[in-house]
Amino acid sequence: MVYQISVFMENRPGRLYDLTQALERANINLKAASIAETGDFGIIRCIVSDPDAAYDALTAEGFTVKKAHVVGVEVDDAPGSLSGIARALGERGINILYLYAFSIACRNKAILILKTDDIERTKDVLATALPHRIIGQEDIAAL
Repeated sequence: MVYQISVFMENRPGRLYDLTQALERANINLKAASIAETGDFGIIRCIVSDPDAAYDALTAEGFTVKKAHVVGVEVDDAPGSLSGIARALGERGINILYLYAFSIACRNKAILILKTDDIERTKDVLATALPHRIIGQEDIAAL
């Protein structure tokens, strides 16, 4: 299981810098991030080397932070990799709420981060029906 840090903050110049500085001071490596803007506010979703320390560091800096489980899955960095996952989950009635990805070029792999409406079933489907390697927090820390 992978933990995602979500940060709700004002959409104004300098706030992303404030967030990244807090992570840097705590010696936390940002592995992947996604920003969704909703007008005056945004949600930054992050995969980090140490989610507990990130939560503590960001909360101490006054950020509104949530830590949640997501599914990390390693796929070939090739056309069609996401298609197979979307099909397998959709056929089983599992809804993908959002996703983002990052590439590991030296291994010709990509890591998909998925938030679905059923995390446990998602892990089961990806590990058995396809199968793909499910990534844990220890894998993220080792990247």
